[in-house]
Amino acid sequence: MQEICIILYVILLFVASNRRKSSSDVDYFTAGKNSSWPAVAFGMVGATISGISLVSVPGMVVNSSFYYMQMVFGFILGYVVVAFFLLPIYYRLGSISIYSYLEKRFGVRSRQTVSALFLINKMLSSAVKLYVVMLVLHLFIFEKYGVSFEMATMIVVAVIFAYTFRNGVKSVVLTDCIQTACLIIVTVILLVEAFSAVNGNLTDVFEFASTQGISRIFDFDSFSNRTHFIKQFISGAFIVVVMTGLDQDVMQKNLTCRNLKEAQKNMVVTGFMFTPVNLMLLVLGATLVYLANAQGLAMPEKSDEIVPFFCNQFGDVAICCLTLGMVAASFSSADSALVGMTTCLLTDVMHKDLSKVSRSQRYAIHGVLALMLVLVILLFNANAQTSAINIIYTIVSYVMAPILGMFMFGIFTKREITDKATPFICMTTPFVMYYIDTLSAEYGYKFGYELLLLGAFVTILGLCLTTIGKSSK
Repeated sequence: MQEICIILYVILLFVASNRRKSSSDVDYFTAGKNSSWPAVAFGMVGATISGISLVSVPGMVVNSSFYYMQMVFGFILGYVVVAFFLLPIYYRLGSISIYSYLEKRFGVRSRQTVSALFLINKMLSSAVKLYVVMLVLHLFIFEKYGVSFEMATMIVVAVIFAYTFRNGVKSVVLTDCIQTACLIIVTVILLVEAFSAVNGNLTDVFEFASTQGISRIFDFDSFSNRTHFIKQFISGAFIVVVMTGLDQDVMQKNLTCRNLKEAQKNMVVTGFMFTPVNLMLLVLGATLVYLANAQGLAMPEKSDEIVPFFCNQFGDVAICCLTLGMVAASFSSADSALVGMTTCLLTDVMHKDLSKVSRSQRYAIHGVLALMLVLVILLFNANAQTSAINIIYTIVSYVMAPILGMFMFGIFTKREITDKATPFICMTTPFVMYYIDTLSAEYGYKFGYELLLLGAFVTILGLCLTTIGKSSK
């Protein structure tokens, strides 16, 4: 059953992605700057949440209650900041590359360094997201036909490559809408399946969750807790600023809107749409924990395995929905990542004029990045040990912190820096972050996702040292 659903879904993606041909090669990167803002906003939900949320967010209930909602509330603030603070800067630049700001502000080395960090972060985070969906696809589909995990990964990435390499952003905006719709529909169906399994006794579910302490949303206890409200809320806001506002992949779609006002509407609407979707996923997790307790079932050791475990118990409809939802959300994330990385590599690292990039060159780079994505997924598969969503936020904290620091320094100061020193500063920052994180743990303070802010300030400090003897602009 799920095989048929996936095949039909892939066919739908190919039909949708080829419905409108790009009028020029530059449109691959810009979509003619004619994207509808409601379409971009709706599609961004699926692209940003990814298939990981379907398995990781419900599983968070076991160890972290509903505390994840504190970060989700912070997301809203983050999207407002991006909409009214960063988007005006990008639109004034008139470039499809957001990192061109750093070249204008500091120099070529700064732009290339930050672009390289973005490519590392996007490749790693996209691999983690796609790895999770590969676990589900391999378990429910490929394994039955004797297809290895390695071969299954190559097949899936090849499909994503095939429907994005021609039309680029235009294809991504359209297919993201389809994928977001599938994600939301699937989440609702899984909730209905879970409620049916507990005979609709939602009162008992919430009473159980309250008794077990897994329904708490706000943590105002010790500030040293990773889940303290202030730490989670502020971290959520800054994670959006970094993962959205400073991410070429995500912002490229926003920069294809017709004008700044439409792009700002898209950003704010996207921020508010995350709240109900994530709340539904956490309620699903609480319902599954109650069900396990009521039926005396042993919960899987890994939190990411809880949803697949119960879908197996619910039957074919639930398995089909989970598989389709995972594919929809993860494809939505991976396809835009490939386009964003292709753009970044050509414009920021190689300094190519997009109007002069040959089609064969673009295809080659797109293909090489797809192959690298396969290799990183397989490497992660050999070493995965923890919750995937935590891995993603950890990667973001260490790799994207220098980018946040660079932008903050550039926007909030007028000081000149030594451009050639930025690669050294950005490479040193993650090591300093790790040292401080380890040292603080010995004194009883545990960094959460606010580690991102620490890294940004370490970068700013390093940049300040290079301004000695230089005048302000």
